[in-house]
Amino acid sequence: MFENIKKEFTTRTLVLIPIAIAINIAIGELVVRLKLPVYLDSIGTVLVGAIAGPWAGALTGGLANLIWGLFNPFAAPFFYVAAAIGLMAGFAGKRGAFQNETPRWVSVVVGAVFVFSLTLFILAFINASTDETGYTSYPSMSQLFSQYLGIFIFAILAGAAIGYFLLQKGGYAGMWGLITGIVAAIISAPTAAYVFGGVTGSGTDLLVAAFRASGGGILASVLAQGSVSDPFDKMLSFMVVWLIIRSLPARFTSR
Repeated sequence: MFENIKKEFTTRTLVLIPIAIAINIAIGELVVRLKLPVYLDSIGTVLVGAIAGPWAGALTGGLANLIWGLFNPFAAPFFYVAAAIGLMAGFAGKRGAFQNETPRWVSVVVGAVFVFSLTLFILAFINASTDETGYTSYPSMSQLFSQYLGIFIFAILAGAAIGYFLLQKGGYAGMWGLITGIVAAIISAPTAAYVFGGVTGSGTDLLVAAFRASGGGILASVLAQGSVSDPFDKMLSFMVVWLIIRSLPARFTSR
């Protein structure tokens, strides 16, 4: 087992890891400052995991959050979540998720879920309201569905069409991103709830506040927020890496 782990850390991998860490921190910090309801701080981690392997991905994710924590105190305690994301990206890469041909039905499901989630985020922010104290509230899911049912149906159909015609090789990557997001939401919820009280300084805090305003407890609200944000976020990150890998020379990725 040690030999298999050692094989992942080639010279190319050791050069790629600090670049990936810088990508994670730069994009993650920008998203935090813009208060977006996603993270996008795992693209570098997923890239290393997909190309080099699960242990290299785990090291990249863990180190990225620990280094980021030097000037963002909310990042370091989630280093284990970042490491888990790198592990799963590595397992996905070993199974060919970023290169193998995908069955059309998988691509259709991934496309439909992705566009549906994107539509949900956009409509939620369009219909957000801010009171005189500066507090931002969001409509409930039932309100959005009842008001924009036709748009959601169109989004699902459009996403399914995009998956069918454009994601023939990207469906597995999106599916692994979706699964990784669910895992990340579950394992990060206790830290977010009990260490930070649901307030981590990012745009997702607004979603936690919205769920709490609806009567949810702190852990339930954090888990609900993660269940909304994380799958979409990781699916997006995995798809970005899929596009990057498709653009790389085959000789580089094989090495």
